Amino acid sequence: MRLGEPLWLLFALLAALPLMGGSMAWAAWSRRRAMLRFGDLGLVQRLRDGSPAGWRAARAAMVLAAVALLAVAGTRPQHGSRTEVVSRRGIDVVVCLDVSKSMLARDVQPSRIERAKAELVRLLEEEPGDRVGVVLFAGETMEYPLTTDHEAALRFFRDAHPWEFPVQGTSVGRALVAARDILRRDPLAARRSKVILLITDGEDLEGDPVAAAREAAGDGIQVYIDAIGSAAPEPIPAYTSDGRMAGYERDSRGEVKQTQFTPEMEQQLRAVATEGHGAYFRPRQGEVGIDAVRRQLARLRRAELAETQKTLYEELVLPVLIPAFILLVVASVLVPERLRRKGGAP
Repeated sequence: MRLGEPLWLLFALLAALPLMGGSMAWAAWSRRRAMLRFGDLGLVQRLRDGSPAGWRAARAAMVLAAVALLAVAGTRPQHGSRTEVVSRRGIDVVVCLDVSKSMLARDVQPSRIERAKAELVRLLEEEPGDRVGVVLFAGETMEYPLTTDHEAALRFFRDAHPWEFPVQGTSVGRALVAARDILRRDPLAARRSKVILLITDGEDLEGDPVAAAREAAGDGIQVYIDAIGSAAPEPIPAYTSDGRMAGYERDSRGEVKQTQFTPEMEQQLRAVATEGHGAYFRPRQGEVGIDAVRRQLARLRRAELAETQKTLYEELVLPVLIPAFILLVVASVLVPERLRRKGGAP
């Protein structure tokens, strides 16, 4: 037999038994002393109308035995063991997709953002057991909560376009905070592996994404970054509100705006992945890099699905509590508080 709770609890409760026994003995001695004041003890006992000392002793023994059993039950005694196979299934992934205008560049065909969407569709269709949330971000964010309905999540980002976001920029820090909040608000996420997948070209980074990744890691969230875009300058196409291309974006001087993935951007994104206890992926020219992300998620999924053994013990609390309860009932009900002296007057 083993005890499921610390032994100090058993020792503390058992230590109370001598105190209870001593208290009962003191009460019996006090009664005897009081009776001696009336005269001869034998005569007084024959004349008095009360509970015989034998019944009192039996009741005291029952109470002490019940307390001892309750002390043992308080330590949760356990017997035997069996092994149960348990597994945790699935991971929670929040995809942060950059929808700033620089993602319209065509160094990745047909464009950075359209290629990223297509690769995400392929990624999310692979594992239906995962829960998926989405954060679209430019200067501001739009969120979709965690769901197992991947088609609903896909519709949320598949129809999003940069020209629909009036506040431009690339607020990676704000996106990470939004993704972290999605995972923190969901009570089921606490028992699952959690990942933030950030897809961005790193243009015009705002806020403090490194601090945001550090806070996410503190919640057990891994931050994966898929950085796309060319190191060479690439013009940014301009689109009308109805989605028709209208030349290229131009600055206040009338020059064509260009996007370029610089070493400084890469250094910052690597720092974000490092602080987020995740991984940084930089694909080859003209690619998005989802395959590398897929392999990383597959490894995490295999670890999540790995079966673990848990040893379970048979609880013996009830077999100990039942006799304790019976003893208390007998002590309080079946043994009367006052017994008439046989042959005495009522």
